[in-house]
Amino acid sequence: MSGSSLFGRLERAADPGSSGRSVYRAQDLESVVLEHLSRMLNTRAGSAPTVPDYGVAEISELLHSFPDANGLMQRALKHTVAKYEPRIKNVQVRILEDPESRDALRVRFEITGQIVFPNGNRQALRVTTSVDPSSTVSLS
Repeated sequence: MSGSSLFGRLERAADPGSSGRSVYRAQDLESVVLEHLSRMLNTRAGSAPTVPDYGVAEISELLHSFPDANGLMQRALKHTVAKYEPRIKNVQVRILEDPESRDALRVRFEITGQIVFPNGNRQALRVTTSVDPSSTVSLS
């Protein structure tokens, strides 16, 4: 599987100076994967007509609705990332709780795994996500 998005590959293929073959450095593939992860986590499940389960549920509403929501959200995020970002293997998701935090409406997750390169090499991935009250997910 190539490291770039379909549009990125098409753009390079249309470039007359392109050799048609792409070699990706670690940071290139990592940035493409993180970009896709950000888009996926900011897409609400059911909003993609061709793939109804792509994306995630309304995180902020779910997490503050009932006490078992943390576990459900962790499993949902793990399932979505594992299913729709095949370049990440061994996906784990955990909620980061900060008792000192003054912003009770902001929820943070840590997503870990391994990015798998086309040549089979792997690189560790650790991403912290922050979900604000409007359900916007930011990665850091």
